Amino acid sequence: MKMRPVVNASRSHVKWKGWQARRRQPERGGWFAPHASRARARVSIRRHFRLNLLPLLLMLGLAGGCKRDPPTLLFHAGAGLRSSLDDIATAFAARTPGVRVDFSYKGSGYFIADLTASRSGDLYMPGEEYYLQQAEEKGFVADYDAKADVPAHFITVIITPKGNPKGVRTIQDFSRPGVRVGLADPEAASIGMWQEKIFKRAANWDQVKKNTTMFAKCIPELGNATQLGAIDATVVWATTALLYLKDVEIIPIEPKYRGIVRLPVAMLRFAKQPELAHKLKDFILSEEGRSIFHGHAYGIDVGPRDSEGFCADDGAATANDMRWLVEAARVAKDPSAPVSKDNVGHLVEEVARQRATRH
Repeated sequence: MKMRPVVNASRSHVKWKGWQARRRQPERGGWFAPHASRARARVSIRRHFRLNLLPLLLMLGLAGGCKRDPPTLLFHAGAGLRSSLDDIATAFAARTPGVRVDFSYKGSGYFIADLTASRSGDLYMPGEEYYLQQAEEKGFVADYDAKADVPAHFITVIITPKGNPKGVRTIQDFSRPGVRVGLADPEAASIGMWQEKIFKRAANWDQVKKNTTMFAKCIPELGNATQLGAIDATVVWATTALLYLKDVEIIPIEPKYRGIVRLPVAMLRFAKQPELAHKLKDFILSEEGRSIFHGHAYGIDVGPRDSEGFCADDGAATANDMRWLVEAARVAKDPSAPVSKDNVGHLVEEVARQRATRH
């Protein structure tokens, strides 16, 4: 049956029997489109992108050669090892292009807590064997040979400000009234443990503590304080003393108080790059690696040690190392003095570098 339109004059719209036709309503820029239709259009466009354009873009990216991040080794190491390990990493990178070594340097006393929390890292070289043994006990160490995996040794020395204003010459001089002593926190830095061992062996630990005006968290703080004259004397590693040739005096410690500290290197059980870590460890233990350590005033052939780790051959094996270190401090301050292997031994490059540095 044909339906007739009925006009209701009181209203502005048209009614049809059985249904209502809405008039199109104009909108700015065009005609109104229902929300549902626009939503369906957006879904359709996204589906088209996923199914057609996205795979194409991925293929183009692969064809263009996406760059991957270079393999990276995370190396936990004592703060006192920085100078030598930085050079070792440079030499290693030249032999294994594309490999990066990231170091985490800190006082050795902080490593166990760090490793326990992070469970990350490929290699570990603390500033004292004691800290590696702690890591072994916790099951963090994967590969370590106590006889073979020790490429170098720290040797303890005395440093004073330039000119040695308080005339400190021996371990006993640290207990003289008026001598400002700098020590390291033994729970934070391995040198702090050795300072305490040395002064206790010399039987003047109590008086030295009374003279102490500074407790450092890491060994570079002691070197900086000596350089600036903030303390009158401290005990540091020979390799730390080497960094301050122009600004400090270096005095060898009597052999019976001279600490010879083993520096082990080990792979960690949670290494993400075990093959590369093993290669770097082998390089550190090689003759070339040991030579780099020696050039930074580490001991290599140090002779026998007693049960506490002190020199046990009256200083015979380390005599040349000590003589060259003292002479290096002298000639670094005197630009007219000759520099050769005859007078500074394996420290020639470091002496030349510091002589050329202005400050």
